[in-house]
Amino acid sequence: MSKLKTGCLPCMLEVRKMKQKISNRKISGIKIEEVKVIVSSMFKNDKV
Repeated sequence: MSKLKTGCLPCMLEVRKMKQKISNRKISGIKIEEVKVIVSSMFKNDKV
């Protein structure tokens, strides 16, 4: 897994959200439906 430490603020906030949702589990241990929910949540506009 990537250990990126720098980036723009919006990107870093999204990375932090994804890390919380994944909770240090191995990618292979995450169900495909959960992956779909996590990825789709990245594209929702929370500022509406």
